[in-house]
Amino acid sequence: MDKKLWLLLGLILILGFFSGMFIQSQRTAGDQQSFEQTASASSSGLLEIGETAEVGNFNITVHDAYVSSEQNSEVLVADLSFQNLAEDPQEIPLFNILVTDGDGHTYENLSSYDDQRLVGGQIRAGGLRRGTLAFEVDDSSHYELSYTNHSGSGLAAWNLAIPENRSAGS
Repeated sequence: MDKKLWLLLGLILILGFFSGMFIQSQRTAGDQQSFEQTASASSSGLLEIGETAEVGNFNITVHDAYVSSEQNSEVLVADLSFQNLAEDPQEIPLFNILVTDGDGHTYENLSSYDDQRLVGGQIRAGGLRRGTLAFEVDDSSHYELSYTNHSGSGLAAWNLAIPENRSAGS
């Protein structure tokens, strides 16, 4: 019995050692990806409405953006499309899309906004999905929409320059 206990303890220690090495290697790889992503984003600048970016397995295009005044808030609506470039179905992770205002505040999309909403989920190989996403935002003179793929190795950001006289239906 005593021999089995020592053997079990030795195996647990070895497993713990290798788990620690694996976790540390993943953290190091993640740090390198973040550095590359930041360098890439700052060197390429912001895309304009109508421009397409290839991020991971997707071509992403922001077609239009406007601000709609709701009851007590401003809602920024972005019309965008995803085209799957991979040879197999891909997941569109809508939680990786954010809007940032001129003061640096970041907003997630409103899943309850009633428009031609872009729906996440699987998209077939070569498939195209287009729709709108809405973001409840504070009033600002400048907004950016950004998409980061789920592995953190790709980023695209668009300048959503919206004229002051442009709103829904204008």
